[in-house]
Amino acid sequence: MRNIVGVFSDLGAAERALIEVRAAGISKDGVHLIAGNEKSQHDHYMEEAKERSKTAGSAAASGASFGGGLGIVASLVALAIPGVGPIVAAGPIATVLTGLGIGAASGGIIGALKNMGMSHEQAPLYEEAVRRGLIIALVQVDEERAPEIERILELHGARDVRDEADTWKESDWSGPKADPHPFIADDSIKNPDMPEEVKRAGS
Repeated sequence: MRNIVGVFSDLGAAERALIEVRAAGISKDGVHLIAGNEKSQHDHYMEEAKERSKTAGSAAASGASFGGGLGIVASLVALAIPGVGPIVAAGPIATVLTGLGIGAASGGIIGALKNMGMSHEQAPLYEEAVRRGLIIALVQVDEERAPEIERILELHGARDVRDEADTWKESDWSGPKADPHPFIADDSIKNPDMPEEVKRAGS
């Protein structure tokens, strides 16, 4: 398995990319989204998620089929992560972070990403991106599907986090701080099938 990761500035663009990823046959269990929400810039998406959830609930109650057309935004949850601040997240990673609760300080975003196969060097960069209000779309796929999923993310504007980091450094950013939480404390959330290698969109 590989992790294909793209950085977005617009949550709508990230959602459209992930809707296309799902339409390509990728399981919802392999699709994740995290976005910084320090300035409440994504609050309107949370309201949209509530409305979409109502629509889904009404459709289910009436026996109607609504499939995957509601999009990943419908599953957004709002969280506060120590050292990062307010975020919104969707997909299985949202469940992991929600389950950590106050204990997120023992792993947080960095710990969750590492448990998904992201390297020690990359995970802090993605956490910094979230801290800066950017959107991380992450898709777990089999090796043979990786190029196809990369193209989908790129077509919707996905960027390489290393390019983002170069821009931050131009503004006197000195790089990620030492990782204070190298491991998630709760072994029960670790997936034994986590991928061994990470590949970014655009690499």
